[in-house]
Amino acid sequence: MLPSLLLTASLLVSTDAPAPDPVAKEAVAVCQQFVQVRLGKMEVPEEIAARSVPKRVGEWLVDGKIKGPEGPLLFACLLKQGARWELLNFSLWAPQEINSA
Repeated sequence: MLPSLLLTASLLVSTDAPAPDPVAKEAVAVCQQFVQVRLGKMEVPEEIAARSVPKRVGEWLVDGKIKGPEGPLLFACLLKQGARWELLNFSLWAPQEINSA
């Protein structure tokens, strides 16, 4: 029974999981390099996501959250894919709590 359960579980996982986009993975890697340079050390992001920009061919937005020296930091990269990746915009900031009025 256990082998059939494992086979069923593996089939469910493989059919439900979308295939990762190789361009998105490359955009994530490029953005991580910029974050690494800005922080001065290699840190694995807690969250990171890449998506193509609608109506802008070859442009990708990568954003996420990383552990900074004094707390969490948010980052965003706007990249253009070509012969080489081009950084159009980069932001790294510390989130602030919103005080209710």
